[in-house]
Amino acid sequence: MSVKHEPKFNPKRLREARLVRGLTISELAEKINVSKQAISQFELGEHTPKPETMMAIINTLKFPKSFFYRDFKEQFVGNTFFRANATASKKSKEIQFHKTLLAGYIYEYLSEYIEFPELNLPDTSQYFNSEWDNDSIEQLAYQVRKHWELGDRPIANIVHLLEKNGIMVFSVDTDNEKVDAFCQQRQGRPFIFLGNDKSAFRRQFDGAHELGHILMHKDIDNQDVLSRTEFKNMENQANRFASAFLMPAEAFAKTVTSTSLLHFVELKKYWNVSIAAMLRRCLDLKLIDESKYTSLVKQMSMKKMRIKEPLDDVVPLQEPVVLKKSILLLLEKKIKNELQLVQEISVPQEYIEMLCNLEKGTLNYKEPEPTIRLVKKTDET
Repeated sequence: MSVKHEPKFNPKRLREARLVRGLTISELAEKINVSKQAISQFELGEHTPKPETMMAIINTLKFPKSFFYRDFKEQFVGNTFFRANATASKKSKEIQFHKTLLAGYIYEYLSEYIEFPELNLPDTSQYFNSEWDNDSIEQLAYQVRKHWELGDRPIANIVHLLEKNGIMVFSVDTDNEKVDAFCQQRQGRPFIFLGNDKSAFRRQFDGAHELGHILMHKDIDNQDVLSRTEFKNMENQANRFASAFLMPAEAFAKTVTSTSLLHFVELKKYWNVSIAAMLRRCLDLKLIDESKYTSLVKQMSMKKMRIKEPLDDVVPLQEPVVLKKSILLLLEKKIKNELQLVQEISVPQEYIEMLCNLEKGTLNYKEPEPTIRLVKKTDET
């Protein structure tokens, strides 16, 4: 008869859960009424929390008990490229990074049941050790469009395009206006995380910007060691790629028949990018000079269009669908119920729903209704 072993407390999980919630060791210690030395010892694996302390940890961090006893498959996580990295605090980036670990656990679980779209990125070996000047970036954007058979037409939905080509896209509440979007190099396929509090046009550019990082900067191991100038250059390269990818030079130039802001509002409907991005593209392509560009930007400021442009509150946000469909398929086919999904993934329900773009409450457990049968009675003779 085999002996069933009780699962062991995993100190890694405590640290991950604490950092997802944005708590320091001292803050968690105060909330559960233990010393900060005790929390440090738990996270280092030197001591195991007593049952009453474990219950306080679970209630405070609001993670399933099973999470703290899971030995998840080790995730290979390459560099995480944070948009607006220069202004975002270390704490905010740390919170978002640990959310990406939860995304990885969800992805690994669903991979056992779902066949995701195959990763389909062009071969970029010709650019090995490239300095990524404007010409090579324009060429790369053209190559990706050709590889994905996009021609020179506008991209209606960057999120679905990325998902269709095997990149995992997650919705995320960044809780910080300084973190727009970010991406990770991963073993197997890259992950892109897009903030939920942006306009559809901003999300278009964010998605293309992160694609640029994936293609151009995969050999950068740690962007934190970059100087401010090096980081700015890298961001400018990703911006240039996004512009070239969303607005192919020749086709875009043909549509710019006026430099009035009203004309750019009309072009916004066609190219699905912000007016600010189009003005910058016009400058890069020398369709307008520096003084005209500055004048148009000032006009936008006067009309209060820098923060909220026309159409921003009209066009719905492009939403990821692959992970959402995966969860709903498991439920629909009765392969798993809501309770099983939450327990087996071992990630808080709120994060499964957020990262997979599910409506809040989708994974609330619904007790099956009793079934009744109609019995046909024969007439007594």
